[in-house]
Amino acid sequence: MKKLYPYILGSSAYISGMGLTITSAWLITMASSQPPLLTLSVSIVMVRFFGIARSVARYFERLSSHKVVFDRLTQLRVQLFEKITSRSVSLVRDFNSGELVKRVVDDVERAQEYQLRITLPHVAATISVSAGVLVGYWIRPESFWITFPTSVLLLIIVPILVKNGAEIVAREIEHSESEYSACIEQAAHGIAEAQLYGYLNERLAKTSVIEDAIWKKENSLLRHIRRYQFFFVLAMGFTVVSLALMASHLNSQKDLPAVQITMLIFLPLVMFEGITAWYPNLYSAGKMLLARSEIKTLQEEIQELSIGKVSLDSSIVEISATNVQVKWDDNQHFMTPVSFTLKSGECLVIRGRSGSGKSTLSMALLGLLPYEGSVLINDVELRDIDNLWMYITGSIQSGHVFNTSLRENLKIASPMALDEELLKVLGIVELDSLVDHLPDGLSTIIGDLGRGLSGGEVKRLNLARALLSPAQVLILDEPTEHLDSDLAVRIEDRVLALGRTLIVVTHSGWNRATNTLQLLR
Repeated sequence: MKKLYPYILGSSAYISGMGLTITSAWLITMASSQPPLLTLSVSIVMVRFFGIARSVARYFERLSSHKVVFDRLTQLRVQLFEKITSRSVSLVRDFNSGELVKRVVDDVERAQEYQLRITLPHVAATISVSAGVLVGYWIRPESFWITFPTSVLLLIIVPILVKNGAEIVAREIEHSESEYSACIEQAAHGIAEAQLYGYLNERLAKTSVIEDAIWKKENSLLRHIRRYQFFFVLAMGFTVVSLALMASHLNSQKDLPAVQITMLIFLPLVMFEGITAWYPNLYSAGKMLLARSEIKTLQEEIQELSIGKVSLDSSIVEISATNVQVKWDDNQHFMTPVSFTLKSGECLVIRGRSGSGKSTLSMALLGLLPYEGSVLINDVELRDIDNLWMYITGSIQSGHVFNTSLRENLKIASPMALDEELLKVLGIVELDSLVDHLPDGLSTIIGDLGRGLSGGEVKRLNLARALLSPAQVLILDEPTEHLDSDLAVRIEDRVLALGRTLIVVTHSGWNRATNTLQLLR
């Protein structure tokens, strides 16, 4: 029932406005004929009633509509985030991460804005305009043949044409904006190198081309909007003129009360108030419609990802890979098939020349890339495991350091970890001394991309984060590469002493590993 309040209150505000205008017109017209004071008193009370009712209904409509919409917005976001976090690895693997963020943040908000800006005003306008048609019929039945067709045109036909045209153009603009954003990102990512080697202007020229395309499409959308704005004003003007001519014609045939003439002329000026408030939003509905479609598609895609998935519910005993090959996108295979068996508590070191596929294989074992062949975990295929992140995690070469405190950067791996646990893993990688020198200890903001930390410190921080994770299997991609040799050996010994199941990708060190896999190319 609460979901119906905004529609009832919104239409009540428009109907009250209509009543205010009609009774005011009636009062002004009747006052000129000097009727009994009691007759005027009744109309004065009605004017006051409709004036107050309109303001009260509008106020509570704003409160209720925004509450309903924001409740739905929160509910939808929670549902999406729950699905995403439960299948985070699959989603990162199967969706472009930037696209996913855009869809979850922008599209969810736009989809719910459609409810607030389009659906609710449309329903309120439909109810109030229908009431206006009935009022016109009550004043003079002949008015129905003018107000009803115009209402159908403005409430049904024009909105369909506007939304269809706007969605097509909006989809084109959205595609161009995404392309523009990617182009800007690429230009900014290597701007120093582009400036040094003289191809910055070439990169920026691409953005100018896309800007021109967006400008043309925006102009096309504006022309589309202006065309229907003119059509709407023309329809309203037609209704006003037609009712005035009808009143003049009726008055010429018989003595039509002046109050009816006044009410018939004032009626179209106020009965379309709901449409005038709704149409400006309708013209910009293209992106909202597109967002709603994208969110629906995202929900269906997330649901499809869960089909056929299973959850591990026991400790990992063995990982067995048979003829595994991994490739990026649709590129040709570049690595030879590999096979290995790893039991709980063992350490497998993966070695090979640069470009042989070591990091690519580790990404597949983390569930971030599709693979051919078979990887069984306790006799369950890795690609079919729904909660893989709970059992396998690790550190990759380009591990991200977030622009927040050292504590929060570590707790990404284990949100409930205590400071004592954080200091313990920092001690394993010999970063505990760093904490002593930081101004705010674990609370120190270490900066975007690890600014303020050296390359070796960032590498050890990523390793510490992986060690903090409760996952049973850790996949570490070059965790001690480029560190001082003595420091690297000390860290390796401490990590091996933990007795955890490890898969280490490296060019050197880790000589105490229980198993070695040599990749050929």
